[in-house]
Amino acid sequence: MRALAAALAVVLGSASSALPGARAYAADPDVVRCEERADLPRIEHVTVAKWSPDGTRLAATRITTVPDPTNITGWDERLVVDVMDVPSGAIREWESGQRPDWSPPGTYLSFWYRGLFLIERLSDARLMGVIDPTIPEVRWIGDQVIYISKDEIRLWSYRGDNVITKIDSDFVPKYPKDDVAWSADGERFTLTRYDLAGDISHWVGTTATGRIEPLDDGAQGDILYTEWSPVGKTLLVRYADRIALRDEAGTLKASPLRAFAGRMHGWTPDGKRLLVGPVSPIAPGGTVIDRFVGWDGETASGAATLPNLFGSRAFSPDGRYFAGTARTGLYGMELEIFRCTQGTLDATGSSGARPDDAAAKEWNDRVAADPRRFVRPVAGFISDLVQGSHTGIDVAAPQGTLVTADDDGVVTLIGWHPAGGERVCVQHLRGLESCFYHLSYPLVSTGQRVVRGQPIAGVGLTGITTGPHVHWEVKFLGRVVDPLER
Repeated sequence: MRALAAALAVVLGSASSALPGARAYAADPDVVRCEERADLPRIEHVTVAKWSPDGTRLAATRITTVPDPTNITGWDERLVVDVMDVPSGAIREWESGQRPDWSPPGTYLSFWYRGLFLIERLSDARLMGVIDPTIPEVRWIGDQVIYISKDEIRLWSYRGDNVITKIDSDFVPKYPKDDVAWSADGERFTLTRYDLAGDISHWVGTTATGRIEPLDDGAQGDILYTEWSPVGKTLLVRYADRIALRDEAGTLKASPLRAFAGRMHGWTPDGKRLLVGPVSPIAPGGTVIDRFVGWDGETASGAATLPNLFGSRAFSPDGRYFAGTARTGLYGMELEIFRCTQGTLDATGSSGARPDDAAAKEWNDRVAADPRRFVRPVAGFISDLVQGSHTGIDVAAPQGTLVTADDDGVVTLIGWHPAGGERVCVQHLRGLESCFYHLSYPLVSTGQRVVRGQPIAGVGLTGITTGPHVHWEVKFLGRVVDPLER
């Protein structure tokens, strides 16, 4: 147990104002501005990016298109991990796989491949370990990995693999009916249990003992989504009309979403505060700068101006860069990295900045020139197509990833579907309707007008599903059609 204890062992500003009163933070001068596109080589078709602990490297999941005569389209999308050295701009294709991560000391690079968690030494790409978890979520703690195998919480290291504790039989997670996420320090975990009737239960566990207690509180309302902060044990809890931060002691501090200028969230570079604000329509993306306010559960403190990217949307640990995915066309994507500096904002709550460069103009022209209208709704890879009895395009992406409207329209339906889980439907012109299934939380309301590329929800694991993804279904006058042809 002593070994376990050892293993588990750029602030935005000091000015603050109290909530509610979202506009009270408009004059806060302590901000981080990420408005200058870094002059780095392009990596196309990136869906997920993960910073190294020292902020000098970026591991990215990239889509490659390969011939596949067994598919109705004649092609298939596969995933490759690339590593960029940011100071030099050098890019190395690492391995086939997805969801890369780094051990905190920077010794290892890990990724998922065909359901296995592979660990390779960064210095020479030597395979150092293979883990076969029964839940596809793990946590690096130093150069060790916490994971779940059946009813056991285990700790992997290069020297061996040991049991930390066992989970009570009533709470043994079975994926994808159940899902687990670990706190940044590995000392806590959330357990989410899905039900096809729409009854979703949430629990919080202690890694060292396996003890699990309920997170749901009937007086608080239904929890839609949870997410651990990048440091420590702060837990974000999203409800339909408000957000809350839960501290280590279990205390919830909440604010209505209407108190903020937007409903999207992220984290400050130091991971200690939530960032809340709008994301402008991402079509193509990286062309508008949005303002977010920092929030610690009680007060608004500091702010950040961020480009309208989708995908991972993450600061480097040192706060010098902000990375995400921009659309380069209706379906094309590209990793974008912006430099961040300290700065001030005007009193309007909007930075007013728009990157005016050749890349943004090229992407806008490409989107405008395409005779089709629909954009890929999420930064993810296509895992299934419209064929046989399958009525839509499946686009796989991590939970919480922004889902955007594929075209202009009006939101006609938000709610539960027995097979599709949480859904959002948008009615377009000329008899076209799009529905997005398996969501975690909506970002729009029924009757609201939306535009192409506007964030409308977060990716989830609701309904009948084998993993987090969006089932993207389009109908023309009630008949299923292929959205890739529209």
